[in-house]
Amino acid sequence: MNFLSRLAPHLRFVLLEFGPLIIFWVLALSFGAKAAIAGSVAYIIADALWRYSRRIPVTRLYIFSSTLTVMFGAIDLVAVTPFMLKYESVITNIATGAAFVIGARGAKPMLQELSEKQRNMTFPEGADVRRFFQLFTLLWAVYFFIKAAFYYWLGLIMPLTEAMALRSVLGSASLALMIALSVTQGRRLFMVCRRLGLLPEAPERKVGA
Repeated sequence: MNFLSRLAPHLRFVLLEFGPLIIFWVLALSFGAKAAIAGSVAYIIADALWRYSRRIPVTRLYIFSSTLTVMFGAIDLVAVTPFMLKYESVITNIATGAAFVIGARGAKPMLQELSEKQRNMTFPEGADVRRFFQLFTLLWAVYFFIKAAFYYWLGLIMPLTEAMALRSVLGSASLALMIALSVTQGRRLFMVCRRLGLLPEAPERKVGA
């Protein structure tokens, strides 16, 4: 129960940030590209109104996932056949990985901003904390790049229907594992990075800071 309670905020984060893409893929697999783009656009509009009414800020990651959903859906709508469905997930994962690479830059890496938002707290200032979240953000980028390469390979060796079914199962399972790693092993990974010398020297911090 403790693990589930810790996992729930991260699942909520996935739905909040990647909701448009999730809706798109579920509808695409079940009803086709036209239903997918119509449903995802309706979701984006409804979600935008909900966020506005609740004063929930829109993150860079959400804007990216929404834009990507509309872009790929529009391509499928104007195509004679939904040719993008075979390699759409490859491009999506490459673009998402690139977004995480870009998100590792700046005063606060993207995962640090998202973690602070989820926990409603601010992590202690320090180059070691910033470097850890940079590395953690880049780890997520590597995950998406590896998944893109795997999806591309599946598209080469398997029929479209079988490839989509397999990548749906494996993609969901691998994403769940990455989320579980982020939820349960963040502090341990921080200590491992420190022992390996991947983090700068930690500054002295006041107790309770």
